[in-house]
Amino acid sequence: MNSISIVIPTLNERANIGLLLQDMHAQTMPPDEIIVVDGESDDGTPEIAASVPGVRVIRSNRSVARQRQRGLEEATGEIVVFFDADVRVPETFLARAVQAMRRRRLMMACPLFWPHRSTTAIRLIFAFFDAVFVLLQRVLPSGAGMGILVQRKFALHAGGFRETCRYEDMEFIRRLGRRERFGILLVPLFVSDRRFRTEGVWRVLAKYLLLSVLFTFGLFRLANRVGYRFGHHDSGDGESVVLVDDDDNEIGVAPKSTVHTDSTPLHRAFSVFLFNPRGELLLQRRALTKKTWPGVWSNSCCGHPRPGEAYIEAARRRLAEELGLTDAELKPGVPSFRYRAELDGVVENEICPVFLGYSSQEPIPNSQEVAEVSWIDWEEFIARIKADPSSISPWCYDEALELAGSI
Repeated sequence: MNSISIVIPTLNERANIGLLLQDMHAQTMPPDEIIVVDGESDDGTPEIAASVPGVRVIRSNRSVARQRQRGLEEATGEIVVFFDADVRVPETFLARAVQAMRRRRLMMACPLFWPHRSTTAIRLIFAFFDAVFVLLQRVLPSGAGMGILVQRKFALHAGGFRETCRYEDMEFIRRLGRRERFGILLVPLFVSDRRFRTEGVWRVLAKYLLLSVLFTFGLFRLANRVGYRFGHHDSGDGESVVLVDDDDNEIGVAPKSTVHTDSTPLHRAFSVFLFNPRGELLLQRRALTKKTWPGVWSNSCCGHPRPGEAYIEAARRRLAEELGLTDAELKPGVPSFRYRAELDGVVENEICPVFLGYSSQEPIPNSQEVAEVSWIDWEEFIARIKADPSSISPWCYDEALELAGSI
């Protein structure tokens, strides 16, 4: 049985790292070690990673090539698996991928890359590149750094990642793949389409086609001139919310930044009431920069599902983004809650299922979302808001009273 090391380079990935680390702990073939190599994040990413059991965090300078190389050098597993922080990994991925590598006697491999909850156009683009990678795998090794599996000793002996290359992952795959057996594994890895969403689908496609030509002829120095920034993706300003009818049937989507007005359309949201092992409720005071109810105390976490995203998955995502919490157990509290509220001409109008959550972690608040947090005894909380309803957000007040008889 091959031992497995996971290496994840990060730069300001607090919205994603917790979910990926959850995926790692859910694997049917658990990795022997998980190494997060952080490149000077200033959003709490390394603190979130370090709070997850079994994760080792290494600090590095802000160079993804150096981060990957540090991870390769520090790893102890026979097989090193490199993931980008924004991928999602099916629970059987490592077991299937390692078994396929062993069966085909490969020294290095890449999986199939498939966009996670994306558009038809973007799925077609990924399907095209996956097909090309499969067809040409023996003559033109290709892939991407968001998912690479390699025999560690072979990678080190071959010189590892070259920091002089902007596209060090592709250069690494091409150089090593021509020396020893390389293959594309028919195992899907779910990847983010955020670069397409932030830069534009056709612009990114044109860039990928140009780079493919340069890589085919080994023109990596020339490729260095094609811009490609690591760790500078949009963090949510382009996020959309799901518009619904009275029965929660989807009727459209709209940019989150434009939805909350004096005539806010009905849309999907969620709320979480999170408790610690002492039975205390976590409260948060919303950041002063929030468009709705800035600086107001509220329940543990709120947010909006993205198009195609289940309510409970959205809740887990926002717990990681807002509070750095990655181990929360969630269950339905008030599944059919709906409310409408108004403050200073801004309306909230949401179908908003309420979840009860339980976590043993201490929160690491994201200052862009949360001004401060506080733990409070549940009975004391109920008594306080009944005495002064204005001390809490209106949705939290109504949700708490709905939950009062069941907690």
